[in-house]
Amino acid sequence: MAEQELAAAPVFAGMDNDRLHWTLRRLHSLSGIVPIGFFLFFHLFENAYVTRGGDVWWKETAFTRGLPFQVAVEALLLWIPILYHAIYGLIITATAEPNVNAYTYTRNYQYALQRITGVFAFLFIGYHVVSTRAWFYFTGVETDFAKMHATMMNPILLAVYLVGTLSCVYHLTNGIFTFSITWGLAAGPKAQTLVNYACIALFVALAILSVVILISFRA
Repeated sequence: MAEQELAAAPVFAGMDNDRLHWTLRRLHSLSGIVPIGFFLFFHLFENAYVTRGGDVWWKETAFTRGLPFQVAVEALLLWIPILYHAIYGLIITATAEPNVNAYTYTRNYQYALQRITGVFAFLFIGYHVVSTRAWFYFTGVETDFAKMHATMMNPILLAVYLVGTLSCVYHLTNGIFTFSITWGLAAGPKAQTLVNYACIALFVALAILSVVILISFRA
């Protein structure tokens, strides 16, 4: 009896690991949309007010600067989900086994870009948070229009923001496509193709918006 239990243990352990991986993978997919993806949409359209001038942007973004219990809210809704999504995403990237025969060449390129932009986005978000929100918490100095203007006038930092922002936008929009497959929202090749085209169109639209926002900070 004891020998049978020992022999069966690895099997059950393997099943538990598979179930754990299945759960973590879906939480990873979900966290990329809720709350991270929702916040990125909000953050982009909130910052789009800068196209109407620095004073308008500063006034319209006052809501997020005046939230009660701001540190706790940001930690629960952003920092913890982003850290989990990033860490598990890096695990997926490190343990991935590419299979060029499983998907079309286009999807292979998109998958590779998803992993690459995930790393870029993580590094950029870390820099962005440290230089804006964390800087405010430690010094009390807000990231106002003058600071953002000075940042965007620096060609190196402008390039960092362009690459980082576009990486975030691609990672989100392509992530919406993979989310639709992971959660069974796009079943079948035709539905997946339509969703993929829609996500590509969304990427183009958000990429243009992102560039316009960054350039507007130079005005």
